[in-house]
Amino acid sequence: MRSKPLLGLLSLLMMLTVGVRAQSEGYVEARIRFISMTQPLVGVGVVNNRKAHGLVIPTDMFSEEVAYRGPARLELVQVSAKRAEDPNIPKSESPAPKTAEPRQGVKARQQTLTYSVTGAPPLAWTDLPQKQGLLHLIILVTPGKGNGMTLLNDKPGSFPPGSNRYLNLCPFPLTVRTPSGDYAVAAGGSQILRPGALDKAYYDFQLLSKEAEVLFSTRVYHLESTRKLYVLSQVGAGTRVQLKAIVDRPPPPKASDGAQVETAKK
Repeated sequence: MRSKPLLGLLSLLMMLTVGVRAQSEGYVEARIRFISMTQPLVGVGVVNNRKAHGLVIPTDMFSEEVAYRGPARLELVQVSAKRAEDPNIPKSESPAPKTAEPRQGVKARQQTLTYSVTGAPPLAWTDLPQKQGLLHLIILVTPGKGNGMTLLNDKPGSFPPGSNRYLNLCPFPLTVRTPSGDYAVAAGGSQILRPGALDKAYYDFQLLSKEAEVLFSTRVYHLESTRKLYVLSQVGAGTRVQLKAIVDRPPPPKASDGAQVETAKK
């Protein structure tokens, strides 16, 4: 007698499993950091887990990390923002004077931003690799140039703090010269290396052509706590090269609950 309810439950679980697989088919999960190659981008975002996620994409540093889950076709879209009050914190019966100090132990009503897609054509897009598990990516955004996105694999541990990554967008190979040695970077390729410099010290840096001609030379300040992405691109039709440095600084350490309590006591 108990076998029929059990079979029914198993059938229901199988149907739910099939439904989840069908819903997830074609979906990709990724941890993404964006960089703008033109100008700082605001009022933009991605549709993440079926919700619009607003972003600010700088030119000289990495954006916040986006935990993306969505279609393989990733689109950078224009979004509009609207302030929404936190429903978990009740409104006060009467508003406090503007000059009044907040009372201890009373939470202020927080405001958060909600985003919606404007419906304008995507600024940039790309098709993310599928069936490769969780992706870790750096995406360079150049609206109006092709599809507007260049993908760099950012596998954990491959580009650690204290290292530099050189991305050669020139149509010719280059050689990177640092205190740790000379490293060839093919056209369209990239190279990750440690410069061989002391922490908080300057070192000599050069870019050389295939014929060992010096194309670029400067002094660079090294920090073991940061990683830097250098984008090397051609200027004009000759062999002149420009260098764009993007810094990825680690997030500030989060205070422990105990530290917060001590701060509150003071």
